[in-house]
Amino acid sequence: MKFKEFVQDLSQIAGLKAVNMIARSGHYVLQERRYGDHERHRYDCYLHREVDASRPKIIFLYGGNWRSGDRRDYRFVADSLCSLGFDVFVPDYRLFPAVRFGQILDDIRVAVDEIMSTISTEPIFLMGHSAGAQLGALLTLNAQLLQSAQRISGFIGLAGPYDFFPYTEDSHWELFSPAEKYRESQPVNFVRPDAAPLYLLHGRDDVRVRRGHSKSLMEKQQAVGGDASREVYDGMGHIDIVASLSRIYRGNSEVLWDINRFVTAEALKRV
Repeated sequence: MKFKEFVQDLSQIAGLKAVNMIARSGHYVLQERRYGDHERHRYDCYLHREVDASRPKIIFLYGGNWRSGDRRDYRFVADSLCSLGFDVFVPDYRLFPAVRFGQILDDIRVAVDEIMSTISTEPIFLMGHSAGAQLGALLTLNAQLLQSAQRISGFIGLAGPYDFFPYTEDSHWELFSPAEKYRESQPVNFVRPDAAPLYLLHGRDDVRVRRGHSKSLMEKQQAVGGDASREVYDGMGHIDIVASLSRIYRGNSEVLWDINRFVTAEALKRV
């Protein structure tokens, strides 16, 4: 990562923390649950007070270059998704350099399986931003990872890296090691016709994870007969796309509208 981009990321992440402070509770209850023994093996549940068997569930996976992030920093995302009538789950996972990618993916796999086991019949969607979008795409496309992959109704990827080998950041060679595992970090290597629909969203001005990643995954998934579509937003950068889900922008967020439209349409197909 270039120094300029690093500084920009830090300032934008600080902005996300500020945005998170104005998230509100009201129509939902926040619960914390565990999915393992490590201190980061926890997830938050944002559940509506009124139970509805048709209410879509969204599992949101945050980003941070696989080395930073905390579930509570993304309460603003859950808050806005709950305002649309969805229940939301946000898991933590271990981070690099304490662990490598194989263990990160194992954490997310176990967390998502655990969350899905608590959901009876409601539609389930995976959603992620940046590194979280890469993780979510792998869980959606690689049918070997989840016990009930067929229960996923759709995947929503925000500014995700899906086709980034050979790596351009020095630390990624160690993060995704050993070498025989490099292939398993690339969602484009697991495209399949029977996967849940992919909805890939990207900012046109994203210089952190360029929009060619979502274009590549969409085209490769479509080429094998799979369902994939894409939106590109003018004037939006890497952090802007997730920040646009905050309560500040909720009334006129094109990203939030598009997510609502996608989830609602795909959920109806499961009825």
